[in-house]
Amino acid sequence: MNKLTQFYGTAVGKKFVVAVTGIMMAGFLVMHMIGNLKAFAGATKLDAYALYLRDIGQDMFGHETVLWIARIGLVVAVVAHIFTIVLLVKQNHKARPVKYHVKKSFVSTFPARMMRVSGLLLLIFIIVHIAQFTFGEWLSTPFEEGKVYSNISHAFGSGWLPWFYVFMMFIVCIHLCHGLWSFFQTLGIDNPDRNKLLRGLAIVVSLVLFIGFSAVPVAFATGLIGVAK
Repeated sequence: MNKLTQFYGTAVGKKFVVAVTGIMMAGFLVMHMIGNLKAFAGATKLDAYALYLRDIGQDMFGHETVLWIARIGLVVAVVAHIFTIVLLVKQNHKARPVKYHVKKSFVSTFPARMMRVSGLLLLIFIIVHIAQFTFGEWLSTPFEEGKVYSNISHAFGSGWLPWFYVFMMFIVCIHLCHGLWSFFQTLGIDNPDRNKLLRGLAIVVSLVLFIGFSAVPVAFATGLIGVAK
C-alpha cells in the first residue's frame, strides 16, 4: 500500500490514474452507445436489453445489484478522475509557477485547450443525465421506470432537449479525443513515426461515439423513429 501511495504521489502515478479511469469511462461510453442504438430496433428490443442489464446476476446477488455495483464503480472512476486531475494541476503549477511566454495556438490543440471547460460541462451533464433517465427528474415528459424506449422517445420527440444532447455529445467527444491522445502518451507509445496514426485513431473513435450517441435523439426529433404512444 505504501508503494502505491508513493506512486500516486508522483506526476507519473497521477497521470496513470487519470488515464485508467478515463479508459474506464470511455469503455462505458462504448457500451452505452451500443445499448442506445437498440432504439432503432424498436421498443421491445431496447426495453428487453434494459431489463437484461437490471437482471444480471440476480440469482446470486439480487435484482439490479450488479447494475448498481457498476454504477457505483463508474461514479468512483469519475470522482477519482476529477480529483486526480485537480491534484495534478496543482502539482504542475508548483513545479512551474511561471508560465512560458509562448502562444498556445502553436503548442496545443483545440481539444487540449478545452479540457477544463469540457470537463466541467460533462460533470454537470452527467448529473442531469442520471437525474433525468435514471430517476425521472427534470423531465417535462412522462417517465415510467423500466420503459426506456418510451422515456427517451418522449424526451427526444420534440423541443430543445435532443439538440442539447447532441451538443453535449460534441463536448464529450472533444474531451475524449484529447483524453485518448493523453492515454497514448501515458503508455509511452507515442513517437513521431506513429503520432499521426494515434491522433487519427483518437479522432475516429471520438467521431464514431459522437455519431452513435447523436443518432438516437436526432432520429426521434426528426421523426425517423416513432415516439411511443
